[in-house]
Amino acid sequence: DPLSANGLAYAFRKHARTPWTLPRLINTGSITPLAAGLLSFMMDGQSSVLVAGDVGAGKTSLLCAMLLEIPQKYRILTIEDTREIPISDLQQLGWKVQGMNSQSAIIKSSVEIAPDVALRAALRLGNSSLVIGEVRGPEVAVLYEAMQIGTAGNSVIGTIHGASTKAVYERIVYTLGVPSASFKGTDAVVVCSNTRLGGSMTKTKRVVQVSEVNSTWDDGADYTEVFTDILSFDASIDSLVSTDILDRGQSELIGKVAKKWGISIDAASRNIRMRAKIKGRMAEAGLINPALVEADVVSMSNNMFWLFMDDEKTNPNGPDYQNIYNRWSEWFDDFSSGYLTTSE
Repeated sequence: DPLSANGLAYAFRKHARTPWTLPRLINTGSITPLAAGLLSFMMDGQSSVLVAGDVGAGKTSLLCAMLLEIPQKYRILTIEDTREIPISDLQQLGWKVQGMNSQSAIIKSSVEIAPDVALRAALRLGNSSLVIGEVRGPEVAVLYEAMQIGTAGNSVIGTIHGASTKAVYERIVYTLGVPSASFKGTDAVVVCSNTRLGGSMTKTKRVVQVSEVNSTWDDGADYTEVFTDILSFDASIDSLVSTDILDRGQSELIGKVAKKWGISIDAASRNIRMRAKIKGRMAEAGLINPALVEADVVSMSNNMFWLFMDDEKTNPNGPDYQNIYNRWSEWFDDFSSGYLTTSE
């Protein structure tokens, strides 16, 4: 007999025809340019990030937008039980993506591979960015063990159900049984939410929290000791706002990436704000011509940005971010004017 009391019932999830991008999410109000710059920085810096939220909060949309910020020279491995990540689109844009299908948690087919087996296979494939469609089963222990000993690749990105950082921590540590010390393998948690601004009946998708995972806490610590907010949502102005640790350059996560890149925290902060400026500029252009915030243009923009960054390697004083932005801006002006003409 069907599960539905009145007979067969179907539920369809409608996905965007083209991959979401950070500039496009700026134009929907989901994120701010500064949030886009920070997320771009984290992806480029090979950070391990969990995107949390309730059903329909925009987790997968944000995850897909973040994947476009991973340099194309890195391979991406995805593990999903339900195909949602636009693998074909990413491949056509130049990313090296290998998709892996795992057994569904609801319908366990004997011909599909169990999630923990798929994960172990992915971990053997070498240095790649690992994307988990949804973090929810006992295979999570395998994942965190790999993250702790450094065999999980460049970075780990995934979605998880949870309305707050507290819910994410409690689910992974207490429900899924991952040791609290292993949770430190997570660099940041980004929380998405369906918000009712002003108490209206209309729900809007917003990123409401970007928190880093602290390194200085012991087993049994309260969740408030585990996380520090970098950005938090202010409903009164419908916007993410930066916290003191970002403004004062005290973020452990930013410092970790800065150390990896051999730059100062001040330089890392300027890098983030330059990325924010670029994403904001693209979003503004997208209001006039929506094609300018699509994945193909964002891909080209990121490649130009990385090209200009590489040109600054020989600068004895470190990257000149204003010069990088000026060069990118000149390229984007030429490109967008031609793109407008072509579109017309």
